[in-house]
Amino acid sequence: MPSPLIRRALSIDTGLGATFWYALAAVAMTWPLVAGLGRDIPWDLGDSVLNCWILQWATDHAMRFLGGDFGAFRGYFNANIFYPEPLTLAYSEHFTAQLIQVLPVYAVTGNIILCYNLLFLSTFVLSGLGAYLLVRDLTGSARAGFVAGLFYAFAPYRIGQFSHVQVLSSQWMPFALYLFRRYFETRRLRALAGAAAALIAQNWSCGYFLLYFSPFAAAYVLYELVERGAWRDFRIWVELAGAAALVAAASVPLLLPYLALRAHGFGPRPFDEVMRYSADVHSYLTAHGAQRVWGEIARAFPKPEGDAFPSLTPVLAALVGLAAHAVRVWRASRVELRQQRGASQARWRKPIVVAAFVALVSQLVAALIILANGGFDWQVAGTLFRVHNLARALRTAAMAGAVLLILSPRARNFARGIPRSAVVFTLVALVAAFLLSLGPIIFSKGVRIAGDGPYWWLYLNVPGYDGLRVPARLAMIVALFLAVLGGYGCAAVETWLARAAQRRATPAAARRAWWPGIAVLAIGVLFLAEATSAPIELNGTWKTRGLEPPPPRLLTGDALPTVYHAVRSLPADAVLVEFPFGDEQHDMRYMVASAEHWRPLVNGYSGGAPASYYLNKSALSAVLAQPDQAWKILSATGATHAIVHEKIYMNGVGTRVSEWFLSHGSRQIGWFGQDRLFELPHS
Repeated sequence: MPSPLIRRALSIDTGLGATFWYALAAVAMTWPLVAGLGRDIPWDLGDSVLNCWILQWATDHAMRFLGGDFGAFRGYFNANIFYPEPLTLAYSEHFTAQLIQVLPVYAVTGNIILCYNLLFLSTFVLSGLGAYLLVRDLTGSARAGFVAGLFYAFAPYRIGQFSHVQVLSSQWMPFALYLFRRYFETRRLRALAGAAAALIAQNWSCGYFLLYFSPFAAAYVLYELVERGAWRDFRIWVELAGAAALVAAASVPLLLPYLALRAHGFGPRPFDEVMRYSADVHSYLTAHGAQRVWGEIARAFPKPEGDAFPSLTPVLAALVGLAAHAVRVWRASRVELRQQRGASQARWRKPIVVAAFVALVSQLVAALIILANGGFDWQVAGTLFRVHNLARALRTAAMAGAVLLILSPRARNFARGIPRSAVVFTLVALVAAFLLSLGPIIFSKGVRIAGDGPYWWLYLNVPGYDGLRVPARLAMIVALFLAVLGGYGCAAVETWLARAAQRRATPAAARRAWWPGIAVLAIGVLFLAEATSAPIELNGTWKTRGLEPPPPRLLTGDALPTVYHAVRSLPADAVLVEFPFGDEQHDMRYMVASAEHWRPLVNGYSGGAPASYYLNKSALSAVLAQPDQAWKILSATGATHAIVHEKIYMNGVGTRVSEWFLSHGSRQIGWFGQDRLFELPHS
C-alpha cells in the first residue's frame, strides 16, 4: 500500500495530484511523442520548425546575457532572416514567456527539440491545471474541476494547432480568471499580483490572446465588482489600476516593434485573408480529420483553421450545468414571489405575458436556426414567412424579453437571480467568443447570414486587430468557457448522484459512497476517448515540385551538414544566402541551422514577410530561367557568401546552379559532399 503522502500526492483533490494525472493524460494523448522527446517534432515540420528557430534565437540571447553580455538583447527583434530588413522577429511571435519556461532545460542540454517538446507537453498540463483550479473554486468540487481541466487541456480544436505552440500556450487564461476570483474572495494583494503575472505570461506567450483574451479578463473583473457590490470601494479600484498598469508596463514594450513594423511596409492583414481564416458557424460541427472518433463523421464545413467541433461530452455537460442553474434560479424566484406582497397580476396581463414568452422562445429558436442553416421559409395559409435576418430575430427576442420583465413579477425575480452565479457570465462570454470567432462577416456553411459582425468593429477601430489574420483562434476561448460550463454540469451530476445515495443508504454509508465521484470521472474518460488523435503524426513533411523533400527529421547541432560548421569561420560581417531559395520547408531548415553561426540570412520564413523577400523569391527561386536578372537581384541583397545544396535539386539542376555562381565571378571556398560554399564577388 502506498503511503498516505503518496496517496495524497496522486489524489485529484490536490493540485499536485491533478497535475500528475494531466501529465499522464498528455503523454497518452500525444503518443508516441514521449518516445522521441529529443529527436521528434509533433505533427509536421512546418511552423513547428519556425518556432524552434525563434526559441533558438531567444535562448541564445538569454544565455549570452546570463554569461555577462548585458547588451545581448540590444536589437533583439532584428533577427537574422530576410536580410537586410529590420525587425524581422516581429513577423511572428517573440515567445518571451516560452523562453523563460525552456531556458533551464536548454542551459543544461542545449537540445532545442527537447525544449520544444517539453514546452508543447506543458501547454496541456498547465491548461488542465488552470481550468481545474478555476472550476474547483467556482463549484467546490475537485472532481468537477478535474474533468473541466480535461475538457480545456484536450479541447479538440488544439489538434489543428499542434504546429502552433503559441496558440497551444493559452494556459495562462484560466489562471488569470482563477486568481482574480481569489483576489475578490480574499482581498489579498498576493492573488491580484498572481492574476497580473498570469496576464503578463499570456501576453508574452501569444499576441493573438493578448488582444483576444484581455477584453474577457476585464469583463470578468467588472462582473466581480458588480456582483459583489465592490464597485464603490475606492481601494479596490486603486489596486486594480495598479495591476493594470503593471500588465501594461510589461506588455507594451514588446508591442512597440510590431507597431514599428508598420512603418516598414508591413500593413494590415487584407480583409479577404481575415475572412478566409474566420470560423464558419458550421466550423463548430466540423472535427479535425485526425480526431479518431469524429474525424470522418463531423465534417460539416471544412476550411482553414476551422475544425472547432468540441465533441459531444463537454457540450452535454455544459447543457446540464445551464439547466441546473436555470432550475435553481426558477425555484428561487418562485419562493421570492410568494414572499412578496401584492405580487398578483391583473388578468389582462396574463395573455400578454404568455404571448411575450412565446415570442421570446420562438425568436431565440429562429436565431439558432438562422445560425445553423441560414434561415428558413414557412408557408401558412398561402402566406410565405421568410426567416433569414439574424439581427431582426435578436431584436424581436429582446423586445419580447423587455415586455416580460415589465409585466411579469416572476420574470423579474428570475432575471434578478440570473447574474448571481458565474454561470451566466461564462455563458455570455462563450457566446461572445463564438460570435467573434466568426470574423467580420458571419457565414453559415458558406452562406452569409449577417452583415457586419462584432469582429468587424474591432478590426476597424481597435489597434492591433487588423494585424491578426485568424479570428478562428478565438475558438480556444470558446473552449475555455465551455469547459467551465461543463465543470458546472459535472458538479450538478455529482450533487444529484450524492443525493440519490443519501436517499438509498444510511447517513454513514452515504458519506462513504464512492460512485458519484467515479461517475463524474467517467465523464472525463469518455471525453478523452472522443477527443483523442493518438497516435499523432510526427515529423510530417510534404512534397515540393522540382525539389527533394528535406530530411525526415529536423537536424540540429552536430547532426547538421558539415558546411554549416565551416560557415562559423567566415568573417563576422558575412551575409549568407542558401539555394534552393524560397521553398518554405528548406528555408526553415536553413534558419534552424543558422544557430550554428548566426550569420544574417537573405532567406527566411515567418507569419509574414517584407516586400523585398517576395522580390528576391521571384528571381532566385528559378535562377536558370533568367540568369542575368537573377544575378542582378542577388547582388542587390548584400549577400557575401552562398551555399548551394546540390542534392536538393532534381535532375542535375543543382550542378547548373553552382556553375551559374562560378560564371558570375564567385569563388568556391568549400565543397562538402553535395554542399558547395561560395564567396560572392564584391558589388
